[in-house]
Amino acid sequence: MPSCDEQIILEELNQFPEQILSRERSQAILEGVREEGGRLQKVKKRRMYYGWMAKGLITCGLLLGFFWMKPFSVPAESTSSAALTPEEQKYFTAAQKAITTASGIEKNFPFEVIEKDEESFIVRTKDHATWVYFKPDTTDVIAVKATFSIHELTEPYHKYVETAREAYRVTKQPANFETAEFYKRKDLTLLSFDLEKDQDVSVDLSTNKVIGYTLNYNPKDVEQKILDIAQKALTRFSNKSDLSFTHATKSSNAKEDTWTFRNEHDRYSVKIGEKTGKIQYVDYSTDHLKVKSIDETIPVTKPLIQNIFGIDITGYTAYGGRDWGGYILRSPGKPSFSIQLADLDVGNIYRIQIE
Repeated sequence: MPSCDEQIILEELNQFPEQILSRERSQAILEGVREEGGRLQKVKKRRMYYGWMAKGLITCGLLLGFFWMKPFSVPAESTSSAALTPEEQKYFTAAQKAITTASGIEKNFPFEVIEKDEESFIVRTKDHATWVYFKPDTTDVIAVKATFSIHELTEPYHKYVETAREAYRVTKQPANFETAEFYKRKDLTLLSFDLEKDQDVSVDLSTNKVIGYTLNYNPKDVEQKILDIAQKALTRFSNKSDLSFTHATKSSNAKEDTWTFRNEHDRYSVKIGEKTGKIQYVDYSTDHLKVKSIDETIPVTKPLIQNIFGIDITGYTAYGGRDWGGYILRSPGKPSFSIQLADLDVGNIYRIQIE
């Protein structure tokens, strides 16, 4: 039976590259509090570097944009409520008390699972929607996460709900929240709100400010300058001038906020930094760009990378091959590029991404 972390990794690989799952976000937060005793950092680290390689190199995800994620060094031991000893049973009571104390909201949660390893002791619900992270072999609380319906939030939380709603209003869509996810540890307390189509907003309860978000827009409502840059990159990559975007997503990031433009019907996309206007990747299944061997990779992609990313890859070295699903282009001290293939027999490129 895969451990909790292995299941998360498998889900990410199955959904690669662009799915963001609520359970995945929860697990990333949980892994964040494990790192160095639970030191949370305001960093978004969704690295897709080597993520598509079939030889065990995986994508690391971050869902709120503020937490580091690392895998277990030792598989966790899980125990269902049916098999709990009296000593373990006390953790269900301790977990319930921890959430009530942290949130100030009275609600009974159906805790069913205890997970242990050398560094953690976690009590959670079966669906991962609510958990409490304890110091090993103690009931000292390090972090909690609890999911509430909007109607369960008491009056002190109403102002945070309004802050999140205001963030959604810029997208010109109604913010009909159904649930809120409450997170708390020593140096951070926040509420996260979800809407359909993988949208979310997180509000810092100490400042009542939005500190993370993923929001969907109609492309026509996006600044024309940014949209033009994305359109130009897509045209250069696809060698077609009649392509358009049907969907735009703006996401928070530690370095700079990003826009991802997509055509949901024909499945192509471009990601771009909002402040710099620099392309981060272009995704389109091409017919005119083919790489059949590692020796062809740099000659084929060099003009395109220069044109789209503004970087000369003279002196770069290509790594990878068909068994990797593509190639990595690297040069010491310079940005790396991943070249991903759609049909390995044909060698047609479907994505170029700067790392």
